[in-house]
Amino acid sequence: MNANLISRRATCWTCLVAGAIGLVAGSGLQAQQPPVPTPPVQASSESGRDGRQVTLLDQLRVGLKAKTKADVAFLELVVLRVNQGKLPRKMVDATFLWARNRYKSRPLDHRRRPIVYFQPALIAQAKKIGVVL
Repeated sequence: MNANLISRRATCWTCLVAGAIGLVAGSGLQAQQPPVPTPPVQASSESGRDGRQVTLLDQLRVGLKAKTKADVAFLELVVLRVNQGKLPRKMVDATFLWARNRYKSRPLDHRRRPIVYFQPALIAQAKKIGVVL
């Protein structure tokens, strides 16, 4: 698939996600809802992960169905660039959601995994801001 086409599609999805977030934020829905108190985090001797969120690497690895060593190496590079501050987390999350939706919209192509869509789309998006993946 042409890199420009992937780039345009990824940009379109990014714009759609940003627009949807803007509509929700601008509609005043958050102002109408009462604040939800967060319970205090207590340490548990059974599991050290109580109350913790999933790491970015785990989210990408499981959500994109990364199976090969090359897939995991690419995702580790993405996480490294995010931690270095070179790659925006919002861009990674938007591309992640786009790739998962793209995968779901093609049910007959069972051999592909979401990472097949994620990798070239993120490379194209990162290239636009001068980040090499």
